[in-house]
Amino acid sequence: MRIITPSKAQTFLLLLTLFCAPILTHGQAWTPAKGEGDYSVVFQDLYTRDHLLQDGSRIYAGHVTLLGVVQSLDFGLTDKLAATVAFPLGAGKYRGPTPHQFPIDNGNYHGSLQDMGLTLRYNWLTRPLVLTPFVSGSFPMTHYEHFAHSAVGSDSWEFRMGVNAGHHFESILPRAYYQVQYAFVVAQSFMNIRPNKNRFNGEFGYFLTKRLSVRALALSQLTHGGLDANDFRHKVATDPLWRQHDRIQRMNLFNLGGGAAYGIRNNLDVFASLLHTMWGTNGHALYSGLTVGVTFSFRTPWARPQMTYADVANSQAWEAQVKQPSQIQCVH
Repeated sequence: MRIITPSKAQTFLLLLTLFCAPILTHGQAWTPAKGEGDYSVVFQDLYTRDHLLQDGSRIYAGHVTLLGVVQSLDFGLTDKLAATVAFPLGAGKYRGPTPHQFPIDNGNYHGSLQDMGLTLRYNWLTRPLVLTPFVSGSFPMTHYEHFAHSAVGSDSWEFRMGVNAGHHFESILPRAYYQVQYAFVVAQSFMNIRPNKNRFNGEFGYFLTKRLSVRALALSQLTHGGLDANDFRHKVATDPLWRQHDRIQRMNLFNLGGGAAYGIRNNLDVFASLLHTMWGTNGHALYSGLTVGVTFSFRTPWARPQMTYADVANSQAWEAQVKQPSQIQCVH
């Protein structure tokens, strides 16, 4: 399962690039074999009703619903090097007493292409721990409105570098696995302010049967630089600093959730997850972040000869589900 470890994509999920964050950040420790890959279609429904202040307290500022559809392709260039590309489409709606501007915050859905994500990851180590460094980036496929509660993203680029680590317990808890990810995010600068970020994602999964797995998810972000909510003195649309607040705020978040995946057949899996913001500052509190998707695994003519059924049965077949995108990824 690809950690589709999903920023308002950054505001909500940490996010695309945290959350799809703003990219679509794929954080798998395991990579597909040469010539093999996965095509995924993911639907996301993100709902928030509270804004987070500098001290972590929450205030009501209206209801924001963000919907997104993310298509992603993960492909093994070699047995160790994999590339991922993701294309998100988002739509947002705001209902409340403090719209940023009309018509985008008028209570109707407004949609746009979002931020395309590109990721390269290399499986450096497989024993005793799987270690897979990666580099990734996201950039807007079109310029969309970012100054709105219902904006689908921040209309800005991000560059990320980090490492994925994972392990499948072979003796103790042989049906369990975990994978974690650390990423340092270089954000685009606005008004000479560049709020770079540290992101930490974690997942612990357990296979109830050969086809059905459940998992616990944790996503977090700590921002260096940027401004706190109290630093914006004039919160009006005509103030240049306020118009950039979603891009330059010092947003910190900690989200918890869970999910499940089911293998319909050897090359087809469905999955779902739900996230909630437990703590955060200077952003939006995610009340519920629902992700539902399907992944189709495929082989190309230049893939290695396929194993026999007996070989597959004796191999770590659990890996197919572990590589599914389970975390929120792409909608800002």
